[in-house]
Amino acid sequence: MKQEISEYYKKKGYDKLYVAVNKEPRRVATLRKPNKEMASMSYAKYLYTSHYECDIADGDQIDHINGDRMDDRIENLQVISKHYNIKKDKVKKEMLLMKCPVCGEKFLFPKRNLSTHPNPCCSRRCGGIKSHWK
Repeated sequence: MKQEISEYYKKKGYDKLYVAVNKEPRRVATLRKPNKEMASMSYAKYLYTSHYECDIADGDQIDHINGDRMDDRIENLQVISKHYNIKKDKVKKEMLLMKCPVCGEKFLFPKRNLSTHPNPCCSRRCGGIKSHWK
């Protein structure tokens, strides 16, 4: 969907802005110059850089404070390091205490992986043993 481009990016030579939603779902901004040169970035980054009229350092990312990737309000966006963003996402993983069907050992397993691994094992070794069961 074509949208009006910000003054900040007009000064950089861009004249068109297209916004689309990818499969994650996240909004993606595609900027185009008159010579057909294009640049793509997250829509959150586009909004943040347009609002504050600044560029983001290479090691930094725009983060959604409330965790909703479709909530692109300026007050919900913050700049954090890539390293911290990865750590922040790991903290939110909900883990379940499971019992291995092969050895009986208890282990932690990410809840979000249960849909693809309904009866997981504690390790690759046990999983390999289980793969030969009939």
